[in-house]
Amino acid sequence: MAKIQTFFYISVFIIIVSGCSLEPAANEKETSFEAYNMPSSNGTHNELTLFCDDDLWNNCGVKIITSLAEPVKGLPQNEPRFNLSRLPHNSISKITKRSKSILSLQLFPDSSSITIKYNLWAHPQLVIQMVAPTANLLTKLFNSHSKEIIKKYELHDQEILKNRISSNSKPLLPNSLKELGIKNMLIPRAYNTTISKSDFKILRADTKKSIQYLMAWSRPYIESDYKIESEIISEQNELMENNFEGFQEKSYLSLERKIPIDINYSNKKGVYIIEHRGLFRTELGFGGGPFVTFTYIDEKNNRRLSISSIVYAPSTKKRKMMLELEASLRSVELL
Repeated sequence: MAKIQTFFYISVFIIIVSGCSLEPAANEKETSFEAYNMPSSNGTHNELTLFCDDDLWNNCGVKIITSLAEPVKGLPQNEPRFNLSRLPHNSISKITKRSKSILSLQLFPDSSSITIKYNLWAHPQLVIQMVAPTANLLTKLFNSHSKEIIKKYELHDQEILKNRISSNSKPLLPNSLKELGIKNMLIPRAYNTTISKSDFKILRADTKKSIQYLMAWSRPYIESDYKIESEIISEQNELMENNFEGFQEKSYLSLERKIPIDINYSNKKGVYIIEHRGLFRTELGFGGGPFVTFTYIDEKNNRRLSISSIVYAPSTKKRKMMLELEASLRSVELL
């Protein structure tokens, strides 16, 4: 069996008082002609700018950082969910107002609210403003809605990433992926097919700092299968063991089982998606890195399609890289 050797708009807003659901307004993401006349926002994905005065930050900052800078699962080193930078309100300038993602924290008497604004000072931009009478109440307000707030910033980043990678994507989808029933996918130009079988494909991309693999395989979908998550992991592990070699003689790749694999679920236009994030290692050798796998449940065709990004990038931070690869996996459209 052939193996691969690896070296390793206009601003729209909604105000939510504490205790209510953080639901967006129906038209909050509509972009008007005026939005295109705004300056471009600055900053890259997973960067978040905080506007918060020193006294308030000293009282609530640690608790907020715990959520926003929580280490991301599925990476070999501890890397934060967001890279944070903070400014007091009297230091805000025209440049800092153009940050891509902004969280503003302030105290106001007799007022507790969360305001969500898109394209307030730049485009594309998401600004969330939180106010409360005291630092303690502001902390409680944040804790009550932290998951929803984080999700909004992540979705904002995903949309920006989608637009960014589309400019560097292959104009035509590789035939190897079409053969698996993929109609469309944003895939970087550097990827080339290295293994192509009827139900299994591997593509590879070499960059200055990494070696990246895209591994895709198809299996029948059985609705009554309640062990599908573990089956996907077993399938990926077997495919990696049989198709990837390390540098050292007789070495091969496998999934790292000592660290739990993180499993999440999502939905795209009615298609159910199972997400796996974890690490791989070299058996009988050295080296490893992160992987992320999206499995699309194609009920119409009674099958499931798994697509995995596998990255070897020693001595390099991987959070931003993995976000870009996830954006590619999220762009999949099935035939």
